[in-house]
Amino acid sequence: MTKEAPPILKKYRFTVDTYHRMADAGLFPPETRVELIDGEIIEMSPIKSSHADCVDKLSEWLIIQLHQHAVVRVQNPITLDVLSEPEPDLAVVIRKPGGYKDAHPAPKEVLLLIEVADTSLEKGRNIKLPLYAAAGIPEAWLVNLPEQTIEVHTEPSAEGYSSIHIYRKGDTITTPSVKGLSMDKVLTA
Repeated sequence: MTKEAPPILKKYRFTVDTYHRMADAGLFPPETRVELIDGEIIEMSPIKSSHADCVDKLSEWLIIQLHQHAVVRVQNPITLDVLSEPEPDLAVVIRKPGGYKDAHPAPKEVLLLIEVADTSLEKGRNIKLPLYAAAGIPEAWLVNLPEQTIEVHTEPSAEGYSSIHIYRKGDTITTPSVKGLSMDKVLTA
């Protein structure tokens, strides 16, 4: 006897426009932290104090170093395509006249995205970084708080980032976007 295969369920994927209309209609309670990833509304992890401290240190350093030619956005959306609007911990985007009041930055306006991860490490590595690479984001960092490392991902393609460099305490980060960031200023055990 041949067993019939179960029916394949097709998921409805939300567009960025529909997602915005849902938010405008009040469908998400104010305390809800969600982001749109590949058409799915994904709940975001609560922000722990160590996570917030790292984001604060990185944002302060990046603003001081890059303020003349770039804008540093903290936990604000980036519109990658019609189905994805993630909220990275930090985004370094080109400075443009009028800013981003009419639309969130698109991939061509993004220089660097940073995800700080403690409990969300696998989500950052396996979901968000491939999404960023496929969108052509030139550089993405994954700050691994448990391991006290920063993974710098460059050379994006549809398959992911082909270059990954891991920095540890005592190292100095030098990349196309950032020159001379001491790991000891960012990570504290």
